Amino acid sequence: MKTLVSRDNIIRLLLLVALGGTLYKGFLKTPEGATLFARQSFYNGLVNDGENTSIMKERHRDVLEATDKAIKVRLDELRAGVYKPAPGSLVSEDSLVRAVRKNLATRARAMDDELRAAEKLERARRLEAAGWRMGWACPPVGEAQP
Repeated sequence: MKTLVSRDNIIRLLLLVALGGTLYKGFLKTPEGATLFARQSFYNGLVNDGENTSIMKERHRDVLEATDKAIKVRLDELRAGVYKPAPGSLVSEDSLVRAVRKNLATRARAMDDELRAAEKLERARRLEAAGWRMGWACPPVGEAQP
């Protein structure tokens, strides 16, 4: 007669428990599960992600502004004759002018990124304030949302 408590049965039970835990934790990562069982954690994650993105974009813009100022100072020094690049140097008046133009375009894109990050944070805060919850059914395609 086989015993119910054997080494193989204990291993099977532990594997089933581990699989169940994995499924549950994975379900909590979905919007459906998170808004149902871990609502505050879900909202905290959304708002925290929005804040981090916004801060990161602000820092990126600050770095680009500092880089732009440094390039303009070097260009002014070159034009005034204070700075003379070494022979064979990649730095020239043309390269500095191109760097200023490139940095201007990059800063414009960075400002757009910063605006999108602020919108993302505001959207997360609105969802939290409204107590939004992901439903189980999808609305039919093409029908107006209330």
